[in-house]
Amino acid sequence: MNVTTNEDLRRKLEEAEDLIHAIRHDRVDGFVVDHPNRQRVLMLQAPDRPYRILIEKMQQGAVATSADGTVLYCNRRFAEMLRRPVEEIAGKSVYGFLAVPSQTAYAEVADSGGGQGEFGLVQADGHVIPIHVAVNAVEDSDGVSYLIVTDLTDQLARRRAEELAEILSRELEGRKAAEEALRASEARFADQSRRKDQFLAVLSHEIRGPLAPIQNALHVLQRAPEGPLAADARNILERQVTQMARITDDLFDLSRISGRTILLRKDRLDLTELVRRCVEDYGPTLESAGLRVETQIPDRSFWMNGDSTRLSQVFMNILQNAVKFTEGGGTVVVSLSVCADGKTAIVDIRDTGVGMNEEKLERIFEAFRPGAPSYDQGGGGLGIGMALAKGLTELHGGHIFAASAGAGRGSEFTIELPLQREAPPREVPPREQPARSAPAPAKPYRVLVIEDNIDAAESLEMLLDLMGHQVEKAYDGPVGIEIAKRYRPEVVICDIGLPGPMDGHAVAQILRREYPRGSAFLIALTGYGQHEDQRRSYEAGFDFHMTKPADPKELEKLLASLTSQI
Repeated sequence: MNVTTNEDLRRKLEEAEDLIHAIRHDRVDGFVVDHPNRQRVLMLQAPDRPYRILIEKMQQGAVATSADGTVLYCNRRFAEMLRRPVEEIAGKSVYGFLAVPSQTAYAEVADSGGGQGEFGLVQADGHVIPIHVAVNAVEDSDGVSYLIVTDLTDQLARRRAEELAEILSRELEGRKAAEEALRASEARFADQSRRKDQFLAVLSHEIRGPLAPIQNALHVLQRAPEGPLAADARNILERQVTQMARITDDLFDLSRISGRTILLRKDRLDLTELVRRCVEDYGPTLESAGLRVETQIPDRSFWMNGDSTRLSQVFMNILQNAVKFTEGGGTVVVSLSVCADGKTAIVDIRDTGVGMNEEKLERIFEAFRPGAPSYDQGGGGLGIGMALAKGLTELHGGHIFAASAGAGRGSEFTIELPLQREAPPREVPPREQPARSAPAPAKPYRVLVIEDNIDAAESLEMLLDLMGHQVEKAYDGPVGIEIAKRYRPEVVICDIGLPGPMDGHAVAQILRREYPRGSAFLIALTGYGQHEDQRRSYEAGFDFHMTKPADPKELEKLLASLTSQI
């Protein structure tokens, strides 16, 4: 045996002694044994057996890797995560157990010397589970790292379940809110439907009311065209037609207020005088209802900028309400005062009538809510008077309030209106009494009436004939145009809603090309009276716009005013 061989044996013996010494002192966890086909890792039982038991029993995976990622050790839990035996894991690269998208991210964490992240772990069957890995590099260990691996499957499942529960909760809340909104909408629609039905019933009642005396008065005139009975019948007709006109005017006014198209003709006015005049004008009605009227109106004037006609409408509607809902023998008190700062006037109207409960108080100013319990109990009306009063008051920059101590204890309406500074004293001419004689007759005109309603056309022809005018009539637009060519009218009164291909606007446009302004006057007579309707009439070529039913006196006055213009 040569010297070299002896030295090799001595060196191997020393290595074996060092290895045995290391094993005895717990410096070796295992062996990597080379085989022809693969490496085999042999694990040793360490003296720190309790710690190894703890690691083996823990619910997280525990892995030790070399610098290149080779698995030096793994516990039972990590093997369960991979669904592989421990022997198949040790000695393999940890990267082989990571999903491809996770490998680069894990390498960055491992190369940084420690950190944590979430990755995908590939099980034996190819299924990928989510894991959380905390990497800790061991100092002075040639790149050995310890990994604590947590299976996130249950956590993610809980998280997804919680997210799903939250989504479902939001959906349920949204569905509940939608159902509540739907129920509220259905309730509103049902309420609106009831109000519509009630309104139509009341409207029918209100219209039939005037129709009955009109029909009776017409029969009286047929049987007794002259004498006291005829005069009374004519008075009845005038009053009832005025009543029907008031109903339609109120409806149009409410529509214009809702659409903000109503026009106020504001001027400087004495509110004291206006309130006093309203009480005087409505006094006979209050007295005929058996009501006592008390006023508390100061002698001094309070000035404001407003539309006297519309403000009178506000006060009259409230007084009319008092008449409807106060029995004979009751009292109505009208007072006017001013706030301490002198900037706001307060008109207060109180009655001793049926009063209102809390529900009616809350809705008293809503449209189409008649105040009476039911329309057939008398005096309920269309339920638009208070809505009109509120709208007109607010258009003047004011406010209106309602109060009642309860059913049977009367009602109180308070109107607040902004005042202006005191006006300088001036002479106020006495009010002229309306002339009782007929207006001065207008110059006789050739008048063409174009109206598809035969009764309306013939009755208007009668009126114009009584006024002394020559009249031709047509029942549609094309015939009216043909008559105009030969008749050469000086005044054309035309309905807007004509049947067929040519409405009143088209008729006016054609006639205006033939008759320039000043050579003939075109008067629109229609049931449409809003501001937009008037604008369209003027743009089509009409000179005047009158709303049906036109007051014969106003028509006669208009024709008389044309004398100096033709």
